[in-house]
Amino acid sequence: MNSELSYANQHDPASQSSEPMVPPKSFINRLMGVYFSPGETFQEIGRAPKLVLPIIALALLTMVTTVVILQRIPMEKASEERLEQMVAENKITEQQAEQQREFMRKFGSVFKYVIPVAAAIFLVVMALAFAGVAKLISSMMGIENRYPPLLAVTVYTMLAVSLVGSLVAILLIYLQPVDEINMDNPVATNLSAILSLIGVKGLPKFVSTFLSYVDVFFIWKVALLGIGYAAVSRKLKTSTAVGYVSAVSIVLALIHSTWSAIFG
Repeated sequence: MNSELSYANQHDPASQSSEPMVPPKSFINRLMGVYFSPGETFQEIGRAPKLVLPIIALALLTMVTTVVILQRIPMEKASEERLEQMVAENKITEQQAEQQREFMRKFGSVFKYVIPVAAAIFLVVMALAFAGVAKLISSMMGIENRYPPLLAVTVYTMLAVSLVGSLVAILLIYLQPVDEINMDNPVATNLSAILSLIGVKGLPKFVSTFLSYVDVFFIWKVALLGIGYAAVSRKLKTSTAVGYVSAVSIVLALIHSTWSAIFG
């Protein structure tokens, strides 16, 4: 894949006039292409980044997945385990925990509707922000690209990975007895959950949170983003793009792990 040639063809009128105009592929064809031929698919997406449908699909998928999982994992149980852990770690007092329990008893039913919507909004905002970071780093490094194609790559990547990840998560959660589900890390596709399953307990919160990013789907997402960003950029090799995305992801993982260690 020659990302420089791809980007040049997108922005060189002479090049465009010498080639027949090919209509953009459908949303379904693009989504399937992310799985089977990501490089070529992201180049095609970069030439005509149609964003509305994939963003809506990402938001709907997030809401549906959250609703289905909440049907299996009671919010009350998850909240109670979290409160007990925070009391045990002296982050809150028993009186403060009881106040939060009372709050959940009053407003828990409302949160069942709020959480799916909030999760969808959060994921879309994350896509917008991550594409923005990619554009900022590109500008600093002298890499030529545009924000809409970067955003399209980000959204399609998140949608493709989330679709498979959601199916796996729902399957694994519904196959486990409710009492055996780890409320902090319910899906054993990452190193932290795997270590817990084989009996490694008591890891510091920072370490367990960071190891949760050593995840099959997270690594897949990083690889796809690197391929996609290179496909819609000039002067950017795929290996370099994957390196940039990996570095940013590690920084975000460290920030999240530090936050979890301090605030739970």
